[in-house]
Amino acid sequence: MATMAQTRTGAVAWERYAPLSGVVAVVGWIVGIIMLDVVESKDTGAELLAVYQANDGRILAGGIIWLIATGFFVWFLGSLRSRLLAAEGGDGRLSTIAFAGGIGTAICLMLMPGPDMAAAISKDDLDASAALALGNVGDAFFLGAEYLLPVLLVASAIIAVRYGALPKWLAWLQVLVAIVLLTGFIGWAALIFAFPVWVVVVALLLWMPATGRTTAP
Repeated sequence: MATMAQTRTGAVAWERYAPLSGVVAVVGWIVGIIMLDVVESKDTGAELLAVYQANDGRILAGGIIWLIATGFFVWFLGSLRSRLLAAEGGDGRLSTIAFAGGIGTAICLMLMPGPDMAAAISKDDLDASAALALGNVGDAFFLGAEYLLPVLLVASAIIAVRYGALPKWLAWLQVLVAIVLLTGFIGWAALIFAFPVWVVVVALLLWMPATGRTTAP
């Protein structure tokens, strides 16, 4: 009995920190982008092929870090869904929509470095045109993330406004970011800059109340 109680207590202690997986995800994304940036600066097939051949290890390492970071983002989504569902109650329709939008975004994010990683693995079997084609495939997954993320942002914003799952000021900012994301010519900026900031802010908001409840006398 004592062992079961200790196990349950330990699990609760670990659950306190689950929302911080969002912060870990953002840090991992930043590291991954820095390592993969060697590819982004090249425009021609010949340049890309040379980069794939000379930096295959760096590209693979950066891609793996990016994938691990996106896995932490999925873990963060689990914590966010719990907060949204607890606030919404009922069948949790909006919570489910928000979670589905987050998973869809995560899938696109995980696929983004895939073409560059594949090119690095097959560097000796590519020509310039194939390198250029692979280098551009990741843009399609970027667009997928750009247009799926508003589902997460808007659905969670509605729950925040209706049921107080998150601060209302944050909800209105989420709606604004979602609108920018849907505006093709500047949406990329919202995904690159506003989205990671949102993840960190929400992760801290989810974590802080749990800390307060746990440490209260």
